[in-house]
Amino acid sequence: MSLELRDSNINGKGVFTTKTIRKHSVVCKVEITRTVTKEHPLDPAQGEMYYHCHYAPDGETLLLAEPYRYFNHSCRPNMFYYTVNKAMYCIAICDIAKNEELTLEYSLCNMFGKEWECRCGEDNCRGHHRCGFAFMEHSRQMEYLPYLDPFIVASYPEEIQKVLEKNLLA
Repeated sequence: MSLELRDSNINGKGVFTTKTIRKHSVVCKVEITRTVTKEHPLDPAQGEMYYHCHYAPDGETLLLAEPYRYFNHSCRPNMFYYTVNKAMYCIAICDIAKNEELTLEYSLCNMFGKEWECRCGEDNCRGHHRCGFAFMEHSRQMEYLPYLDPFIVASYPEEIQKVLEKNLLA
């Protein structure tokens, strides 16, 4: 595997690549530890935290395996999730240099998320923002629409259509 867990300048631990990755390459397939349910909740004593989860549009809460649970957010991400048949892949948005931290735009992974403070340090950082594609400013929605997870598009077609209609040239 060409992924390595290290200390991150963004937040706590992060995932770094040990080789150069070319734009549009499949970086990895994200492994899931298990589905979190009422019968099998997160166990903080085992280091299982809500921020180690992926919240799928169909209502499932998926506990990500290591190192995938440590992908940090960036307002200028270098990869995105692409989900097909409930299998999650990460695809490079741009060329990624060896030893670079792998980052996601969390708002491309969900439609309606929580508010939180971003510490990505990018020039275009939103700082305090409400996570979720629905809460991105329209120009950013249009910029990142091609990288929106197909699972999100399939789950929220009316909301995505509204974004497109708002930008329709007459």
